[in-house]
Amino acid sequence: MVTARRWPSSGPSRDRLERRIGAWSRRQLARALVERNGDLHVAGLEKVPHTGPAILVARHYHHLYDAAAILTTVPREVHVLIAADWLGDGWRLALMRRLAAAARWPMVWRRGVSWRVNREGYTASLELLEEGRVLLVFPEGYPVIDPRPSRRSKIDAILPFDPGFLVLAERARCEVPLVPVGLAYARRDAGTWSIWVRFGAPHRHARAGRVERRAAMARLESAVRDLSTPPG
Repeated sequence: MVTARRWPSSGPSRDRLERRIGAWSRRQLARALVERNGDLHVAGLEKVPHTGPAILVARHYHHLYDAAAILTTVPREVHVLIAADWLGDGWRLALMRRLAAAARWPMVWRRGVSWRVNREGYTASLELLEEGRVLLVFPEGYPVIDPRPSRRSKIDAILPFDPGFLVLAERARCEVPLVPVGLAYARRDAGTWSIWVRFGAPHRHARAGRVERRAAMARLESAVRDLSTPPG
């Protein structure tokens, strides 16, 4: 008698398979979104490390398409550091927590007192980097195009970067390249966009004092600003 093999209900192999399927599904959803509403142009992708940890330090222009364009472009799995404060305290926050936990996307709170959420996001981000994964951060915190009003008030200029990603790079127990990512948009017909994603050369950053950290921040802000210049 032949007994049919049953897939194990738990274990590392099952977890890895589920994560690969989840990552593939998220990339397909991102690709469908971008292809439906945008015309994507990419440059410098070879500058993203093929292996090991990295932080993608990106311009934040559109609340939805920024991450979708990068997820579509980078062949490695990308974990996105996301903000939770705009969701409120109800079912939307609970749902996002579940989805973020499944994707291993760290969550943080941009304003107010929510130390527990930020501590969890900080710990989760460090774990990802120390596992050799890619983390996408938007240090400006607020996009230009946002469905909800924010302190940005539609300012097109790049906002000052929050230094949290530098702290992560300093405290990870491995060297973490910081890859600047520029994003530029131009409206097309029928509400669609031309989207340019440009990757710059990785920056190296080790544990540093306040002056060195400020200088590193200025270099990265300048790189992201240059990479975000619209073509032509």
